[in-house]
Amino acid sequence: MRTTVFGATGVTVTRVSMGCNRLGDPGTKVEDWYPLVRQALEAGVTFFDTSQSYNQGRSEEILGYVTSQWRSPVTIATKAGVPIVTDDFPHRSFQEAGILQSVEGSLRRLRREAIDLYQLHSPTVEQLEHQDWAAAFDRLKRDGKALHCGISTSDHASGVWAIQHGLEFLQVEYNILDPTAEDELLPLALQHHTGIMVRLPLARGLLTGKFAPDQPIPPEQQWRRPRGEQLVRRLTRVEQLRFLERPGQTLAQAAIRFVLRHPAVHCAIPGARTAEQLASNVGADAGDLTDDEYQRIRALQTQWRSEGAW
Repeated sequence: MRTTVFGATGVTVTRVSMGCNRLGDPGTKVEDWYPLVRQALEAGVTFFDTSQSYNQGRSEEILGYVTSQWRSPVTIATKAGVPIVTDDFPHRSFQEAGILQSVEGSLRRLRREAIDLYQLHSPTVEQLEHQDWAAAFDRLKRDGKALHCGISTSDHASGVWAIQHGLEFLQVEYNILDPTAEDELLPLALQHHTGIMVRLPLARGLLTGKFAPDQPIPPEQQWRRPRGEQLVRRLTRVEQLRFLERPGQTLAQAAIRFVLRHPAVHCAIPGARTAEQLASNVGADAGDLTDDEYQRIRALQTQWRSEGAW
């Protein structure tokens, strides 16, 4: 697996890493997920992103159990701000007291003395400006409980604010179907040498190509995916990207390779629920887009931008 230094943090991460929001999904046992994490480690993945709120802490527990038995160094990023029990995202909070309490639970579940990369879980600009999260970050770094601090962005504006105010790294949304992070956020991150990990490089699975544009997504698979006109538009555009499928490259792998081509991006963190999905994600590290493929994507994106909606 190819690696890179994660911006100014100095931390080394695998270019294709693993997002862990599905680990410990409801209706499953935590031990059912151990083989998937081991498979990632055996494939060479050394960086995992999770959150205290992912499946009420079960994602952290699974990572902690498996990685504590792994002999080689593993880097873990986790998040605070969304209540662990209720997963009440709309009522997330980033006050010092709550963060200092949350970190103790994360350290226990992850079986670590320090968190490598600690993030606020999707704060708004207003929350960044008015809540006292910075005092918590200062204390955690002083006490050695968090080595580097950043945010998982709620939108591009929050990411721009974070860069301008000196945070070390960001988790951002960026993919072929929505490249708007390139407009301001990614150039600014490159200028400031800010660490950038990309979530949703597969656009919540749409860029796997498994959903047909003329068929509705079954309710049980609709999880947080777009609906209505946006869904139809995006699935139609996915069909325009079928030229990316070739020997040695699936559409999903091309999508991961696209985000990794941007000079501001250090790693992608696609999620996986199955061994097959993980193997596909990791396989993206084995090659790159050709220049022709990249230019054809860019031509399509210019066309889509002219249509006025992503």
